[in-house]
Amino acid sequence: MSQQSALVRSKDQLELQENGWASLATGLGKRPPTEHVAKLLTTAPDRALVHEINRDTTERYIVVAADGRLRVFDLAGNEKNVSAPGGWAYLGGVSDYAQDLAMTTVADYTFVVNRKMVCKTAPALADQAADPSYYLWINRASGTDGLNNPYGPGKAYQYVVNPSGGTLTGEVQRFDKLPTTAAEGAVYRVVGDETTSFVSYYVRRTGAVWDETVKPGLINALDSATMPHALVRQLDGSFVFAPFSWAPRRVGDETNNPLPGFVGRTIRKVFFYQNCLAFIYDENAVLSVAGDFGNFWRMTVLDYLDSDVKDVAATSTKVSILYDAVPFADGIMLTSDQTQFSMTNGEAGISATSIAIRPTTNYEVNVRAGMAAIGSEVYFATEASGWATIQEYSRITGGEATSASDVTGHVPNYLPAGVHRLIPAGDRKALFVLTDGAPNKVFVYQFYWIGDAEKAQSAWHVWDLGSGSRVLSGAYLGGYLYLLIDRGDGVYLERLNLQAGARPAAAPSEVHLDRRLALTGVYIQQNDRTQFNLPYAADTANFQLVRGSAFADRVLSLIDPASYTWVGNTILQVPGNQTAGAVLAGRRYTFRFRFSQQYPRKGDGTAVTTGRLQLRTWTISYRETGFFRTEVAPYGLESTVGEVIPAKVADFTGKIVGASDLVLNKPVLHTGKYSFQVYGDAAQATVTISNDTHVGSTFLAAEWEAFYWNRATL
Repeated sequence: MSQQSALVRSKDQLELQENGWASLATGLGKRPPTEHVAKLLTTAPDRALVHEINRDTTERYIVVAADGRLRVFDLAGNEKNVSAPGGWAYLGGVSDYAQDLAMTTVADYTFVVNRKMVCKTAPALADQAADPSYYLWINRASGTDGLNNPYGPGKAYQYVVNPSGGTLTGEVQRFDKLPTTAAEGAVYRVVGDETTSFVSYYVRRTGAVWDETVKPGLINALDSATMPHALVRQLDGSFVFAPFSWAPRRVGDETNNPLPGFVGRTIRKVFFYQNCLAFIYDENAVLSVAGDFGNFWRMTVLDYLDSDVKDVAATSTKVSILYDAVPFADGIMLTSDQTQFSMTNGEAGISATSIAIRPTTNYEVNVRAGMAAIGSEVYFATEASGWATIQEYSRITGGEATSASDVTGHVPNYLPAGVHRLIPAGDRKALFVLTDGAPNKVFVYQFYWIGDAEKAQSAWHVWDLGSGSRVLSGAYLGGYLYLLIDRGDGVYLERLNLQAGARPAAAPSEVHLDRRLALTGVYIQQNDRTQFNLPYAADTANFQLVRGSAFADRVLSLIDPASYTWVGNTILQVPGNQTAGAVLAGRRYTFRFRFSQQYPRKGDGTAVTTGRLQLRTWTISYRETGFFRTEVAPYGLESTVGEVIPAKVADFTGKIVGASDLVLNKPVLHTGKYSFQVYGDAAQATVTISNDTHVGSTFLAAEWEAFYWNRATL
């Protein structure tokens, strides 16, 4: 649809579109329905954070952070056990979970960041017990330290700490001046000379060799209680939330191997780049030792290794506190509230000298929604004057992004401000936008590139999920859009199957009822009625039951809603025996679109604005359509409504059979054309096509006929 003047709209742009789904291959049809999965929570948490874990094609989970803890559900709505042996203290002080927490998943580890928690160091670990066994670790090496303590997989980093207590045994100028008779455990400072560029370092006598070590007396450990924690999937399918075992400083001193820059500050985001775990804090991004995700210290002070920790600052004249990071082309895109940056490295690989963060553009970003990447594009929201716009970065041409495109340029007052979630669906070429300004709606952007710089599709439309509902969050996983929806009596997990040709198992074609589920009734013989028990409180005014494939003579027919008897709002009784098989139940919703004002056009496509265009008829081409409604207002008021069953029109030329036929007969999906009259001034006439039934409708093209008069001046 478009909010542009009808004079400049494209021929395929509409005045309005609701609850549709546009495909370049199949046309414009009714959107897929939401399917009821499960009731997750009895009450809606305030400002919860929802994160998806996409482990593999068979294991996917949804994490809900609220009320001081984490809860994990699989995509069938089953809650998984989450233990916190160290407690939930790390989530303390958080009230706005959606704003103050961030999560990033790497394999089986989901790193949880409390953006209000200041990172601290811990006391020296000499003469102290190792960290509790519930601390989580990812180590790449194995062996024993100078005290013969094992380290590596299965052991916490803290086991490998060289003692930081004790005293310095002595100093020497060069390594070859170390005494050959030094006692076991003796620590010397090598002052250094021109061979080490006058860098001093420390060594410890271990057996017959000298190992590089850390200066005695320093605080070398990070306080894991203040650092990002990890939510880890266990072999039995349960989850553990616990502190991560971050590596201590093993070599050097406070000058040549200083504390990581995030100590004394708050971390805002965890991301993964070039086999490094990375944090963003203040205006910096810091990357762990390559392959050693818990280590943010130098491995040796005698040389700069390409695998060493790297701390890079964003270069800008503004104060640019970084909030989000997403993969983009060959690097990472970072954003502050006003400036966007690109973090990349050279062709030689990632190193302290090759990596850099450079400013690219200056847009005021809605940092709450963050950024979403789809292929070679990155999307983010900006807001002003009560409305939101969606900006798109693209490197599809292979060049540097120096500006973003406003993909809402043709609908400037369409997205209400308050965007809190951008949900990318790469294989569907779609972006879903959730906003507090319209909590019961999902705004949908569909696009399709046909070249390096041209789109065949750039379309916005909206899905209405029912008055009184509130879409809290969502995620796209494996062809399904999963939504967490507050329905008033609890929070429900629902999903939409966006895959082509989707249909329920109990029916031969799609059944368009929201909150849809398959039910099997219980026949009550004494009063000849069938009872259906629902797992949620129904919208009784719009609830419908549709017969499934087991009802051989009435497949897809509607059980007449006029005959329903409600016992409360979760128990429904209908006349007769309706137990031949499963029925599809749910809430009806309306698919609607309205044509733009039409103009006669010249050969070059320019609209002719003079004269009078009197619309005569519209003809629409459709495919696999069971019903639609035409609403024609020739002069903008008092619509004439026609209900059309396409299969019946085809059988009996010119005869229109209305929606009641969906109750009386077996619906048939039909492909063809249908013409209807308008007879109104094009400047005033409105033509709307709608479908509020359970059967589908898909439209391929439309054309109109009209009379045109223009007064010539001699």
